[in-house]
Amino acid sequence: MDITQIVKEIGRGKNHARDLDQATAFQLYKAILQQDLDPLVLGAVLIALRIKGESEQEMLGFIGALQEKLPQFSLPDGGLMPVVIPSYNGARRQGNLTPLLALLLEKLGFPVFVHGIRQDPTRVTSETVFAALGISAVASPQQAEQQLRQGKLTFMAVDDWCPPLAKQLALRWQLGLRNSAHTLAKLASPYAAGKALQISAVSHPEYVPKVAAFFRHSQSLALLLNGCEGEVYANPRRGPALFAVSPQQETLQRLVERQEEQKALLPVSKSAEQTAHWIQQVLAGDIPVPQPIRLQVACCLLLARRCQDVTAGVEQLAAAGY
Repeated sequence: MDITQIVKEIGRGKNHARDLDQATAFQLYKAILQQDLDPLVLGAVLIALRIKGESEQEMLGFIGALQEKLPQFSLPDGGLMPVVIPSYNGARRQGNLTPLLALLLEKLGFPVFVHGIRQDPTRVTSETVFAALGISAVASPQQAEQQLRQGKLTFMAVDDWCPPLAKQLALRWQLGLRNSAHTLAKLASPYAAGKALQISAVSHPEYVPKVAAFFRHSQSLALLLNGCEGEVYANPRRGPALFAVSPQQETLQRLVERQEEQKALLPVSKSAEQTAHWIQQVLAGDIPVPQPIRLQVACCLLLARRCQDVTAGVEQLAAAGY
């Protein structure tokens, strides 16, 4: 691999840079994860990709290299389809409701694997909310796999799940910008393609087709939406459109239309303690589940083939007391 030539190709600026082919992208990202690049060269590569934007072929090459580093889990007992939820942004303005989404799915029998960052000095992470709920992060892939095989909700920090990826994510605080790792982390799964339902959020609606193309090419099953502050739960005040990508479907399928702005009773602050208290009230039936999140859970039931349509999914959630 000629790293100088690679930097030359991708570092020509937004209008003149050239995309790498999948094989070269695979070798490049493998070298990054193995920490084979000089720090100066690594910084140049990450900034060049940030300016240029990753192509589909580059993303496929990158994720292929990442999958080699990720511990792979066997499927849960009983044939239940697991759900994989990435959580790498956290809450900036309002309570982080990713733990609520995960807990509702667990209540309906899904083995749920949540992976994400431990701390962010500017936001409230899912791990801190889970901790306030009394749910501790697991420390090893073996422990995570064991819990998931039993159908339990499991949170694992990326530091323990994939240390090389965690190191690249942490470069954000040195470079001042996010990098390719933040996109890859949200596409990663410990299960073989198509064996789990992945929930993926994009920052802008126009990115949905690009992410959908990646999942379609990799034969994955995914629920896509415009995320809430970068997290994967549906915005409780402005429900986003919800899309499905399935190995059985050649085109992107819109399951739910974008919702009109609506009122929602939410946590009084974004703090982990207040958010956890609010989630406990929702699970106890004292506060209703926001409708956009109800629709999102219903879509998960539909994609797991546990109901016939979204309406039936909503009814199934209501029958469970939510």
